[in-house]
Amino acid sequence: MKKRAELITKISLLKQKIDQCLDNRDREGFIQLSYELKVCQRYLGTLMNNNENTLIGSAEQNRDKFFHL
Repeated sequence: MKKRAELITKISLLKQKIDQCLDNRDREGFIQLSYELKVCQRYLGTLMNNNENTLIGSAEQNRDKFFHL
């Protein structure tokens, strides 16, 4: 959970820096920050998918326990 929050914060800051690069017409900075943003977004997506799959798997494994009570 903490890792996701850190990534979301980093993504937000990267977007702000990209906007600054656009304002300053800093093409090199824009390209570098855009690449870093893509990497962070993909990593966040992977974390979200893995957490979702883990939760679904846990719920399915424990479902029978709840119905047999």
